[in-house]
Amino acid sequence: MAQPTAGSNPLRAIRIAASCCALLVSPVFAQGVTDTQVTIGQTVALSGGIGEHGQALSTGAQAYFEKINRRGGVNGRKIVLVALDDGGDAKRAEENTRKLVNEHRVVAVFSGAEGGPCVAATHFAAAARVPIVGCAGGSPELREPFNRFSFPVRAAHLDEFDQLIGYAALYGLRRIGFVHSDSDTGRKHLANVRKLADRHDVTVTLAIPLTSGKDAFDPDKIAAEIANERVEALLNHGSYAQYAAIIRAAKKQGVALQFLAVNSGAQQMVRLLGEDSKGLIFAQVVPFPWFDAIPVVHEYREALKVHAPKAEPSFSSLEGFINAKVLVEALRRANRQLTRESLVAALESMHKYDVGGLTVSYATKSHRGSRFVDVVLVGTDGRFVR
Repeated sequence: MAQPTAGSNPLRAIRIAASCCALLVSPVFAQGVTDTQVTIGQTVALSGGIGEHGQALSTGAQAYFEKINRRGGVNGRKIVLVALDDGGDAKRAEENTRKLVNEHRVVAVFSGAEGGPCVAATHFAAAARVPIVGCAGGSPELREPFNRFSFPVRAAHLDEFDQLIGYAALYGLRRIGFVHSDSDTGRKHLANVRKLADRHDVTVTLAIPLTSGKDAFDPDKIAAEIANERVEALLNHGSYAQYAAIIRAAKKQGVALQFLAVNSGAQQMVRLLGEDSKGLIFAQVVPFPWFDAIPVVHEYREALKVHAPKAEPSFSSLEGFINAKVLVEALRRANRQLTRESLVAALESMHKYDVGGLTVSYATKSHRGSRFVDVVLVGTDGRFVR
């Protein structure tokens, strides 16, 4: 694969956390802030099925934080990132958030991975009145109902679905299939997909909930259902590994249709599929990581070379980098009187913040974040093309 996901040693972030633990329990730390440092918490998958994606998010974030720290930090304070591995599990994400808030007394929780863990972390953080910034998930619960402490950066899955369904409609693909996680969130996504389908004058002819467990999940059966319902375009929500298995099974059975996918784990899915990834279309919520003319991409690539010289650019690590840049701007605006409350106010002052080719917007009654969605194609050589 010519463009692998960026990643560094998955234990690196954990070692950062471990080295700080002796300091973090000191009573002089009020909400993770001292005269010389500010402590940020992260619960993210550093292992498990989405571990590669989570590692890349963390790599991109650390590349930006290290760049800022080399320049003296934010308002004279160095940034300390305490990262805990949740393995992509929502229960572990909630437990990690509890530990970050109660034991490490972080000023903010930052950039988890995937909807389930992000929603679980958000619920606990919000109840504790701790801002949670840049969770890499597109779940409706991160925005609806309005949550004063939740600050998504990336566009919602709703925006991605709109772009993908619009693409299908543009090319005359009228019979849409949707595979989604068998959860309340997945069912909310299905309701949104049906509304968008009506708007684009296409029909959702097949909706399949993705069950967990090896015995319950049968990609060959799902591929046969897709063929029987004459689905012309299929899109997804949920595990990218399961979606990859469905694509592989459909291609093995000779089912002809256009596969569409949300951004999560794009490069990881392409690597899983190999030759079967050709022609797959993804929505992406960050700019193209190989297009250096975009200011934030150029900045990211330069920082990545310093932080992880052997890492290749990726959508995942660029998202982590952008999330970190948004958080640092809010820390800067909060000035020296930094608390969780002042950080919320600073974030809400970012009405149209230009990250460098991508705009993020927050206000007191709306934490929309970015609306940026791009569409990329997997070419015949396995590379992403726009």
